[in-house]
Amino acid sequence: MKKTLILLFIVCCLTTVKTQSVDGGNQHTIILAKDGTVWTIGKNEFGELGDSTFERKIYPIQVKGLPKAKAVSRGYRHSIAVDESGNVWTWGWNNYGQLSAELPTNLNYPQKVDLISNVVTVEGGHWHTLALKEDGTVWGWGHNFYGELGNGNREHSEKPQQVIDLKNITQIASVGYFNLAIDENRNVWAWGDNNYGQLGDGTTTMRTKPIKINRLKNAIQVATGWHHAMALLEDGTVWMWGKNPYGQLGIGNYETQLLPVQVSKLPKVKKIACGSWHTMALDIDGNVWTWGRNENGMLGNGNEENSETPIKIELSNINDIGAGCFQSLAVNDDNEIFAWGENWNGQLGTGNFERKHIPTKSLLHLNGEIILDEALKADLHEETKIQLLKSEISSNPTKQSFINRLFFNKKLVLSLLLNCLLFGLLIKLYWKK
Repeated sequence: MKKTLILLFIVCCLTTVKTQSVDGGNQHTIILAKDGTVWTIGKNEFGELGDSTFERKIYPIQVKGLPKAKAVSRGYRHSIAVDESGNVWTWGWNNYGQLSAELPTNLNYPQKVDLISNVVTVEGGHWHTLALKEDGTVWGWGHNFYGELGNGNREHSEKPQQVIDLKNITQIASVGYFNLAIDENRNVWAWGDNNYGQLGDGTTTMRTKPIKINRLKNAIQVATGWHHAMALLEDGTVWMWGKNPYGQLGIGNYETQLLPVQVSKLPKVKKIACGSWHTMALDIDGNVWTWGRNENGMLGNGNEENSETPIKIELSNINDIGAGCFQSLAVNDDNEIFAWGENWNGQLGTGNFERKHIPTKSLLHLNGEIILDEALKADLHEETKIQLLKSEISSNPTKQSFINRLFFNKKLVLSLLLNCLLFGLLIKLYWKK
């Protein structure tokens, strides 16, 4: 009987955990395609793209060396994936052990975290990582100054630590220095930094152990920003709390809230997401709503004015959303990816560095294909054109013409030039005779 109950709980976890197909970090984006391949775009200073280089990419690249993945997430400058066998893979910045790798080594390729298994999904905080296991327990590693690891102390750890007093968890969320979780009874739990009331318990007291947010019942999803948080309830209402300088709580003012407050100007919602200082919601009809900071165009309404109330943007038939520090992402029913906001390092995946104030189609399709229509081709940056050509040649060996091989094989080019020079000298000597 006990084994049956455990099995039922595991099945419940696997079917209720909400995974994102698009997610954004500081200046990079990570995408989980339908076929289980993982793709990254943008800044790569610490190897967060996982392509074995530290060079930015404004053309979507597939992360090599990963088994088929079922979940992905981003940290501030690190990336995480979970494969179909429940193994965790990490790469990028490792200043506090958020990769669960030896300090202070940054990794520009995926490495398997050997100290944890049977994982359902992951979440990347600022400098820490969270993992939800099949048994409903939550584990964390990395930065812990604010109690982000939830193990009762404030010591950093590169080894996974179990979050105490949490069981039967079905969903987790993190972006900054605090975390949220939902249990099987749809209660919301919070721990970590609380300077601005982001734990929703009516105080500003930091918590190194999870506390239950008593004002919230029947939660089905949670999301976190830098200093703000939100919950989606079973009835489709959205509740928010924490810091509010840009109107990211969507409640019509800019006042910090220590307790959850309902966002009133929204239709029934089915999915939520937080950027660092802006917020997104997806309603049941497939429309996207945004509010909060808009200095970099991440609200997608064509301007750069902040909004303290939700704005419906020009997108339809959307089934998934995601957000980063300065960018917003959405996927429609045709698996097309749209991105908008800041694009300093090409993190929007549009093939250039132009900031986008309205949703713009990405080069990458969720089917794991690069789709280039005429409009996209016209806007491609030279850096993207070169990366595109290299990728086409790499993925299609039969298309590697002699000229293409010459263009990308410096040793071969040098060898041919030297041989031509030598041949020329021999001819010159011959004619002198």
